[in-house]
Amino acid sequence: MAEKFGISHLTVRKAFTILEEEGLLLRAQGKGTFVRTPKASIDMQRLEGFSGSIRQPGISIVNRVLYSGLRPAKFKYSRIFDIPPEEEVFECIRLRLSEDCPLAIEYNVAPKRYFPDIADYDYSMYSLREVYEKNGLNIVEEQQMLEIVKIYNPQADLLNLEDGADVFMLSALSYDARKRVIEWTKIYDNTNRIVFYASTI
Repeated sequence: MAEKFGISHLTVRKAFTILEEEGLLLRAQGKGTFVRTPKASIDMQRLEGFSGSIRQPGISIVNRVLYSGLRPAKFKYSRIFDIPPEEEVFECIRLRLSEDCPLAIEYNVAPKRYFPDIADYDYSMYSLREVYEKNGLNIVEEQQMLEIVKIYNPQADLLNLEDGADVFMLSALSYDARKRVIEWTKIYDNTNRIVFYASTI
């Protein structure tokens, strides 16, 4: 850049330092200097799922399905959904990206009893909320918990983070109008790409 613009190396280094301090550049040891993509802001008060909670220009979400299918509820999900352990639940794991940059890994589980056709959709295209609505159910309440945890491979690698990096983990139980838990969610969020906010009245 110094050669291209006919300026000193010191001036380029100073400019890079200022841009890094302003959050526009990211320096990675041994890898180089990169332009930061805009952070995605998530409104924790919106009951619209991951994509629906992001409300800002220039952020579009692409879903890469890592796994989707039916499995027995077993002990954990039988307690969460108040169903027999042998009953089937649907599990979906997706990598959320914006401009090929990983934003989050999202795990969703829902009881098949409420959504008989839930395993028939391509969740790189459909949202789970759309499938819930098709089956006549809507989420009207969520209990959310946000904490900082360490993430390890393979999840860390999927988010382009170091093994053992600190990330936000958002977990949630979603309820319908009859107070039944119809979805369990866990999301590992790339702290370099996402900001959470909530407003109070």
